[in-house]
Amino acid sequence: MFVGTARHRDTTQNVSKNNSSAVVQVPSMLSPQSMIVRTVAALLILCLTATASGQQPPALSKHAVTVKRKVGQLAPNAHISVITVQGEEQYGSFQSEDNLSFTFLDIDRHENVTLRYEEVRKIKNGYGGVNTLHQKHTDHTKAIIITLVVLGVLGGVIAAAATAKN
Repeated sequence: MFVGTARHRDTTQNVSKNNSSAVVQVPSMLSPQSMIVRTVAALLILCLTATASGQQPPALSKHAVTVKRKVGQLAPNAHISVITVQGEEQYGSFQSEDNLSFTFLDIDRHENVTLRYEEVRKIKNGYGGVNTLHQKHTDHTKAIIITLVVLGVLGGVIAAAATAKN
């Protein structure tokens, strides 16, 4: 029978049967093979943890979260106007979304377009109008505002000329 007298990771134990002075050598818990196996296991865990954290999608900015929320409210095949950060306006039918982007069918180019939420400045419902000159969809709001401003300036110039004549 062994009597355990482990002191500070001592690898020896006393045998307390007939020979009380006999010492039996017990193998160490951290043999060189065991240390290699534990080191390799620790390195594998470290590598897996590093690659798993590297594959997480980047956090979205506040504006991108707002765009994502708007896209989440859209029904499939909803008519939308998308204004990108570069200012280009595209028109199409909403197709699908994921964590970082959404896809719509561009009605002018007849192809699927995938945009990241970060690339979008604004999403509006509907297509707007059709530009008969270029045969593409466009938003007539800007043209109407410019026309009204020009007519207002012309009206002001005519009114000023009429009052100056009198």
